[in-house]
Amino acid sequence: MNHILDLVNQEKELFSLFETIFHGNSILFLGAGASVGEKRYLSKEVIEYYEEYLGYSLGENNITRFVDILSADSDFNRNHFDAEVEKMLRKYELTEAHKIMASIPWREIITTNFDLLVEQAYDEIKDSSKHIYELKTIRDKKEYNYKTSADELKYVKLNGCISDKGKYPLAFSTEDFISLNSFYKYVLNDLKNLSDKISLISVGYSFSDEFGVELLKKYDSYNYREKKWIINVDPYPNEKALKYYSSQRIAIVKCSFSDFFNKYALWEENVYNQKRKKINITNSKNSQINIPFRLSQKLSTCLKQLNESIPEKFIKM
Repeated sequence: MNHILDLVNQEKELFSLFETIFHGNSILFLGAGASVGEKRYLSKEVIEYYEEYLGYSLGENNITRFVDILSADSDFNRNHFDAEVEKMLRKYELTEAHKIMASIPWREIITTNFDLLVEQAYDEIKDSSKHIYELKTIRDKKEYNYKTSADELKYVKLNGCISDKGKYPLAFSTEDFISLNSFYKYVLNDLKNLSDKISLISVGYSFSDEFGVELLKKYDSYNYREKKWIINVDPYPNEKALKYYSSQRIAIVKCSFSDFFNKYALWEENVYNQKRKKINITNSKNSQINIPFRLSQKLSTCLKQLNESIPEKFIKM
């Protein structure tokens, strides 16, 4: 599998990926880059944010070691730390890219994020033509046993959730991740023996971010891929390490979270529309009504409008 580093000259490869996603054959791994945006890393922002409260620097850039160091101090209040993280996360705003992401027929979404942006995105499009699935949020091992219906999508939050920090604690420290081992194993083992038609796509994890690299390594430590490729959407990859990524069966798409989904939306509208079966629906004044592609797909199997422009013969009653 080739890396996609030039979105213009490698348009064919990018569109092939989009088509796989469009047909519901992709599992999405969602990282912090989907929340904080480009050129920013959640781990760094959390450290800087909390050091401002502390009034001094620990000189540690790794968020897990940062929390481990704090936890060794008897004066450290972990509940206060988590509350401050929540306060920071709630400032992040929903984007158009989130809503596009929510309109895609994923097989499953798995995230290490704590925030509620994905839930908000699905709520935002719920009453629109872009709505496909009801989101079923899974935040612990017991909830994962839930079997979704045909119109539901499983959204797994591996590292806790700010919706209820007492019930779903936020994972930062070494001890936190040890306590989550069984949940990680349970979720990722369920992905073994996937069909070759299903692609694994990670968005929001950057190899320029130490915490992001560690999370991807943690995923792979469970051998859930079993030599299956994973496509990592990363705006700032280390291009000198491309051969190494290939050896690890990681294909890089050099693109940001927002650009990736905005380009997907344009592809669906402008490129895939050329292949679709069109339905001509008019209003009472016989003017064409434009309807979204997925809605037109659903209507194509059950609706045929009768008007003067339709060549079929009418049965007079």
